[in-house]
Amino acid sequence: MSRLALPIAFVASVLAVGAGAEVRRLDSPAAEGSRSYSLAAGGDGAVFLSWVERVEDGGHVLRFAELRGDEWGAATTIASGEGWFVNWIDHPAVAPLGGDRLAAHWLVHDEDRQGDYGYGIRLVFSDDRGASWRPAFEARGEGKDGYAGFVAYAAVAGGFEVAYLSSVGDEPVVEGVAGNALPNGDGGSGHGEVEPRMTLRSARFDMGGVLLGDRVVDADVCSCCTTAMAADPAGVFVSFRDRQAGEFRDISYALLEGERWTTPRLVHRDGWHIRGCPTNGPAIASGGQGPAVAWFTAAGGESRVLAAFWNREEERFGDPVRIDGGSPRGWAGVAMLEDGSAAVSWVERREGGSSDLRVRRVGRDGSTGRGLTVAPAPPGRSAIGVPKLVRSGDRLVFSWRDGIVRAAALRLADLE
Repeated sequence: MSRLALPIAFVASVLAVGAGAEVRRLDSPAAEGSRSYSLAAGGDGAVFLSWVERVEDGGHVLRFAELRGDEWGAATTIASGEGWFVNWIDHPAVAPLGGDRLAAHWLVHDEDRQGDYGYGIRLVFSDDRGASWRPAFEARGEGKDGYAGFVAYAAVAGGFEVAYLSSVGDEPVVEGVAGNALPNGDGGSGHGEVEPRMTLRSARFDMGGVLLGDRVVDADVCSCCTTAMAADPAGVFVSFRDRQAGEFRDISYALLEGERWTTPRLVHRDGWHIRGCPTNGPAIASGGQGPAVAWFTAAGGESRVLAAFWNREEERFGDPVRIDGGSPRGWAGVAMLEDGSAAVSWVERREGGSSDLRVRRVGRDGSTGRGLTVAPAPPGRSAIGVPKLVRSGDRLVFSWRDGIVRAAALRLADLE
């Protein structure tokens, strides 16, 4: 795998969004037409943006860049190839794991696939901040039209944890660096149109990116909603859209305590009855007082974006707070703030059919701050993808797609 540095013009524009608040637009390091993006923040304050580009002679390439201040570093190539699965909802990503350790993944069609699915995960590891990469993990959904994807990461003591979805077969195919089969524990035209049965699984890696094991977290989940993970003093939280009897699709969580996952429980019983995957998953972030989860629901025919905080004393999530402005499209993001409150982002419809990427502060007491517009959002879910939100120091950083993968920053003080 090669490393390719590309020159980038570092320019930032400022957009006033009212009452002294300013969104600083950061020029994108990605090429026109870039898509399938992700955003992650490291413990040292660095922010990593990753994306996929199509190459002229066929195939795709996965690249990333690191943000310091208002400047992106050189775009670096992680991997390139043909036969990739590139989609608006199931995004590749780069994950900072502490120090110079990074993990990254992308999605590749299986050779014997039938139809548009039939793809799996290729995960690589770097201990030199992306200068070189080595294979660490592969997973394929059993069956020619199944798949494995929707990956989330969390750094843990002694290594890192990965959550992912995998279609159910006789035995999901999971391989480590040497290609050795591992024990698996307990035994269309686009996402959302065809729904194979899916499991939520987790894989544990050591500090060197070596796979230690793989197991089932939940044996029947919604098939194509994003997963989310956050490390916390209580353990590792994973949040996902569950699939319960009667086709109810509410948000659940499980907690990794030591080496065992707890039985999944609902974050809140919304009661959203829908016969199919809404492709609108949760977000989770953790802080000193415990994590917060943000998500979209249309239970009872009413679209809402909600957020709930973990109660350490009662060991459960509290009652949710409504975040949206009355007409959300969803795709929530969340970042924790120093005082235990959270910033929540989402996509909101405007009159006339257009939309905005917005953000608002929500407190553990249920209070909410003013809603601020980060950027206009293009129509159509494939046009915008799934916007991302992270916190870096005294500001929030956002990414979304509008013909190109874009990014912007907002001072935390402007949320007040």
